[in-house]
Amino acid sequence: MDSVLHESPYLENWRALSLRIRCALDPDEPRLIEHYLAEGRYLARFTATPKPLIAESTFRLLIDTASDTALPWHWRCLCLDQAWRPLRDMQALAHSPVQQERFQAFAQRLATCVLKPSVVLTEPEAPNPQNAPPTASERRRHS
Repeated sequence: MDSVLHESPYLENWRALSLRIRCALDPDEPRLIEHYLAEGRYLARFTATPKPLIAESTFRLLIDTASDTALPWHWRCLCLDQAWRPLRDMQALAHSPVQQERFQAFAQRLATCVLKPSVVLTEPEAPNPQNAPPTASERRRHS
């Protein structure tokens, strides 16, 4: 019971990090992913949070983020590059045939993951007064 009482702040921090990763709130900070993975390892080792839950949640976060075309390309690549880590943990934890099947499904998902290009978000151009069509009064003056 003692570990469950101390689990909450660590679990909250891990979830907050997952939100920052999933939404690419710090896409130029690749250490964020390593920090998230380290927090997950801590949860798995020192709290009552089930290890398979941590591994699967981590894998899903990384593969879903990598597949999200609305996020920056380099961030998606970083997430995909790290997805093998929780997958390795799932493999080590897969003792029953059901768990092994589950691991195989996730491994297949990683093996067949193809990244589509990220959507390029552009801001609308500000109107340029020099390129604007002449107004009616300007046309009359030049006639």
